[in-house]
Amino acid sequence: MNREDAYCFKIRLMCGLREGYYEWLEGYLNSEAPLSEIVLNLSLCGSDINKAISCLHSFCMEQGFDESIVCEKLRLFLRDSYHTGCLSKDDAVAYMYRFANAHGVPGDFESAAWDSMYYMDDYYSLAKTGIIPWERFDCAFFSFLNDGTPIDTNRLMNHFGQE
Repeated sequence: MNREDAYCFKIRLMCGLREGYYEWLEGYLNSEAPLSEIVLNLSLCGSDINKAISCLHSFCMEQGFDESIVCEKLRLFLRDSYHTGCLSKDDAVAYMYRFANAHGVPGDFESAAWDSMYYMDDYYSLAKTGIIPWERFDCAFFSFLNDGTPIDTNRLMNHFGQE
């Protein structure tokens, strides 16, 4: 089990998203012989999500992992969920914030992608109130969601909503 996948599921579980977790764990239970310590510990958690989160956290903190890979996996999850209709734009933006908030605080983020996830909710609110045009928000939202292009704050906020 790689730590990027483990951290990704830790964040998703922290945000209330169990979708795919049990199938992911089942894949390791079926493929590992003997079971690694983390897979065994997760299997012993059963349906206790808080214990699973704690196990995943301990596993991920034992060694470094690539935060940008985790962010990309979460972005792809949101992209796929949005484009299949499982998440609305409201939900996708809210989960971006929740994911980033579960990961850390903006000053500690090591990549612009985490910043984009964190601040997307603020820009969404500005678009809803008319401070920035919807077209600019949608451009930033879909560029990030579909391609992983970080938010260009200067372009988004240029002229404070004037075209």
